[in-house]
Amino acid sequence: MAIVDSHELEEILVGGARQFLTALTAICLLVFTVRADDLTAAPKKSPETGTSASESAHAFPDTSLDPTVLSTQMSLSNEFKAQEFDAVKDTVTLNLSYAFGKTTRPDWTAQVDLPVVYYNAGQTKGVESGAGFGDLECRIGHVIHSEGIFRYAAGLEAEFDTAGGPPRGDGIFRLSPIVAFVVQPSATFKFQTFVQFNQSFFTETGVSEEQELHLKPAINVALPNNWYAYSEFEEVWQFPAHGQFTSTFKFEVGRSFGKGGAWIWSARCEIPLTSSSDNYTVTTGCTYVFQ
Repeated sequence: MAIVDSHELEEILVGGARQFLTALTAICLLVFTVRADDLTAAPKKSPETGTSASESAHAFPDTSLDPTVLSTQMSLSNEFKAQEFDAVKDTVTLNLSYAFGKTTRPDWTAQVDLPVVYYNAGQTKGVESGAGFGDLECRIGHVIHSEGIFRYAAGLEAEFDTAGGPPRGDGIFRLSPIVAFVVQPSATFKFQTFVQFNQSFFTETGVSEEQELHLKPAINVALPNNWYAYSEFEEVWQFPAHGQFTSTFKFEVGRSFGKGGAWIWSARCEIPLTSSSDNYTVTTGCTYVFQ
């Protein structure tokens, strides 16, 4: 009888989990697409420019998940992260986003994330529990092409070491160029991808340099009654660590309500598919979109 060691067993389980989640996502997409027939039919395409972002995205709540559809909004979210050794990291983040540029449809955005972190070390040795400000993040983005089925944008993100290092923050100052594109063949379905490169410039004592490539392919489906479903695979390559690779599956549902869909509620679950210090992450949030 063949003997399977622990490393091979872990690879088999991870591979099986990835296939299962991929199949589950495909099934959900099929069901959601069928249910989406209850929505209003997609608008006709213009012979010159095709379907614009503002026209084709009307079925989706304005969640800021689509990098080519910008709005001025304010959101408050709570991220609960369960980690190994019974450690817990809970982050409340206020996000402020300002859209500007063209008068008919903004093509520039400036955003800032203001986090407050509570960390419980659990049974982790050498790390103390505590609470305080997390790492401040700022970003600016520009929609380069906002018309038609294929749209794309680019931006730059900066993370500041305002938390003073781990465990509340990363302990680095970094800059991250970002490129994103969206393919939307119908009014109720989108495929979108973010490509982000993180490069640290200053680090706290004992914190390693960060040099990572993030690839985030995702699908976004509009559902009846102002609901939506979003799923994403985040793939990360860490170059200083000899190309270490990690993968995380994310699934989010949400709904808009209020006058003109100004309020949006969302809930997200993240599950690592490779070895990670995080067991799972659950995020809930509420967003107000200024009309």
